[in-house]
Amino acid sequence: MFLAIRELFYSKLRYILIGLIMVLVASLIFIISGLAKGLSADNASAIQELQADYVILNSDAEMDMTKSFVSRSNMKQMEQADGIKEVNSLSIQMRNATVNGTDKNEDVSIFVTEPESMLLPTITEGNAINDANEVIVDQSLKREGIQLGDTLTFGEGKEVKVVGFTDEQRYSHTPVVFMTSKNPEKMNAFVVNSNGASVTAIQDEIGSSYEVATNDELLKGIPSYSQEQASLNMMIAFLYVIAAFVLAAFFYVITLQKRDQFGVLKALGAKTTYLIRSVIGQVLIISVLCIGVGVGLTYGIGAAFPADMPFKLSSIGMLQSSLLILAVSLVGALISLVQVIKIDPIEAIEGAGK
Repeated sequence: MFLAIRELFYSKLRYILIGLIMVLVASLIFIISGLAKGLSADNASAIQELQADYVILNSDAEMDMTKSFVSRSNMKQMEQADGIKEVNSLSIQMRNATVNGTDKNEDVSIFVTEPESMLLPTITEGNAINDANEVIVDQSLKREGIQLGDTLTFGEGKEVKVVGFTDEQRYSHTPVVFMTSKNPEKMNAFVVNSNGASVTAIQDEIGSSYEVATNDELLKGIPSYSQEQASLNMMIAFLYVIAAFVLAAFFYVITLQKRDQFGVLKALGAKTTYLIRSVIGQVLIISVLCIGVGVGLTYGIGAAFPADMPFKLSSIGMLQSSLLILAVSLVGALISLVQVIKIDPIEAIEGAGK
């Protein structure tokens, strides 16, 4: 490690340039990861945060809740099935809402369920729903100027009052409006809490007319969700590959330039393992410093983004990405180690003397 640190101080400009490229690549990976997570939440946080073990859909819906329709007459069947502890209905409607009877309107997703349902979200501001003419809405509508006590009017003339705000409740890139009804007319799905029963056990109980889905399976059924995430994840994967190739090229060239010095050190008695530790030490020091700078830069850029931009950073996600970048850096440096191992002290000294 002594040799690695000495060389870093001696060749500052060279390693600063390498570090700058690493910072830019790391920051780009972090930013795109934040966008992927933000778009995921903007498209499906209401499903990701769904307080239910399973969702039961019509078997012909292909995991798309908007295509599923279930009958309330079958709700008793669900309640009496072994392994099911609690059942609620869910109806999803995509609507345009007029605000306070003005020309201002907002596209929203309406989630209708029973009063006291497990699906009703935690309230961050305001009060709970007391009747069918009151709603809880996602707090993203606050950025559009909607306040507690405002009214929303839907196309069929139904007017409701905003009594509470909640967080992280969006569906298909629109804010969710939660409503209650004792007897919803149209239902898309049953949501259930189980007694630890498996999907297969519940499926056997309710029959082939229905399909039991987990939250992860429902996410794949949301239109455009899988395609959107696949595109961003492919970009992130390519960035990791690019980072590995760029770092491998840099350290390979640098190792070739130091071939004579390594040969002299070997001739003086330095072991190959010592030189390998020196190269790995340099990679670790540069990578950790650059990843740290990249994390700070990403949080700074994220803070500058507008509030309505779907960008989300999490400590766990940043840690996972950081460890992956560090691993990619070490893999990229492995090619350089081959040159260190193959160096012949005599050939290196003779080459340096020419």
